[in-house]
Amino acid sequence: MKKFDFEAGMARLDEIITEIEGSDAPLEASLALYKEGMALAADCAAHLNEVEREVVLLTKNASGAIERRPFLEDDNDD
Repeated sequence: MKKFDFEAGMARLDEIITEIEGSDAPLEASLALYKEGMALAADCAAHLNEVEREVVLLTKNASGAIERRPFLEDDNDD
């Protein structure tokens, strides 16, 4: 599976926004760009969530020892 390139995805989203805002493209072309942008935005958001789950915070506990804990807490504790 090919690794998702977040920066390239965001750059393409910027291009799509500029193209939609600044063009007199036909409705069908604008709709195609919109759909591409929405799919790309979803991919970028999913990738960002995946990366955030991998980030670990290093904190000191009361005794001064360093502990590792997830950057994002699971919402499954309810």
